[in-house]
Amino acid sequence: MFACKSGGGNSEPQNTELTSVALDKTSAEIVVGDSVVLKVVLSPSNAKNTLTWTSSNEKVATVNNGTIKTLARGTSTITVTSDNHLTATCNVTVTKTDLPYQLVWSDEFDGSTLDASKWNIETGGGGWGNQEKENYTGRADNLRIENGCLVIEAKKETYGSNNYTSARINTYSKASFKYGKVEARISLPSGKGTWPAFWMMGSNYKTVKWPMCGEIDIMEHIGSNPTMVSNALHTNDANGSNGRNWYSRKYFNDLENNFHAYSIEWVEKSNEGDDCISFYCDGVLTGGSWEPHLNSTVKNWPFNKEFFIIMNLAIGGNMGGTVDDAIFDNQILMKVDYVRVYQRK
Repeated sequence: MFACKSGGGNSEPQNTELTSVALDKTSAEIVVGDSVVLKVVLSPSNAKNTLTWTSSNEKVATVNNGTIKTLARGTSTITVTSDNHLTATCNVTVTKTDLPYQLVWSDEFDGSTLDASKWNIETGGGGWGNQEKENYTGRADNLRIENGCLVIEAKKETYGSNNYTSARINTYSKASFKYGKVEARISLPSGKGTWPAFWMMGSNYKTVKWPMCGEIDIMEHIGSNPTMVSNALHTNDANGSNGRNWYSRKYFNDLENNFHAYSIEWVEKSNEGDDCISFYCDGVLTGGSWEPHLNSTVKNWPFNKEFFIIMNLAIGGNMGGTVDDAIFDNQILMKVDYVRVYQRK
């Protein structure tokens, strides 16, 4: 009698070659901070294969063995690839519900003097790196609170080695901010040679120096171009000194001697994982710039750290240009109704 081993039954051969790869989802919409697990469907199901997972935009979403972690608003394609180069994809859209802005810092200038707990007064001449013609002082002639406004007045007078005086204040070491909405309501002076500005500088400027620290010019105006408002960004790689800085200029009919609200919205990971700074005048978008999506560094995008606020009225200089002394027959006044900073909490 002989025993015979059967070759029938339902057993499947081992090491079967993989013929297809699929995912249980081909698209998914996920909220920032949430995660989802993708399941792989292999054919045949017993095929042996090593699978590799990738994300087309790791600023938006990462993937580890099928588990997607969402980081920022935007889109990303999740791909699974087998050893024999079969692939399957899932298109992921990441959404974000923005919280409302909340006021985190302000000065309404309702007191009788400048609030020293919020502002530093900068003084001196020397051009301030821009060949400016004024000497900044802290005198009431140049800097005061009046009728609920900060008033900076420029004057034609000899002071030290300068022929003009004005004022400049900042919040360095007293208030600095990273991301949010920064706004001031300002009445600009008129007159050829005036150069008022509302701007921000990186709080590390004393250690890394300008332009590596970064600069955000929320509003600049020059009296020689009465209808123009300028927005600009300065970085180590692209700045006013090398002429490659980003800037935008828009034109309005009633800028001078009228109040307007100048602001930025400075948003972390605004879209596709990239930061964005948008500029506004009275809520109207006047320009904006994005963080480089690839190879973002402190040299080309230093705007992911804290910055402080500066307000000043320069006379002449690289941007202010030639001064017409006849303008001083009238008062040259930059008035600030308020400065406010909002953040999403």
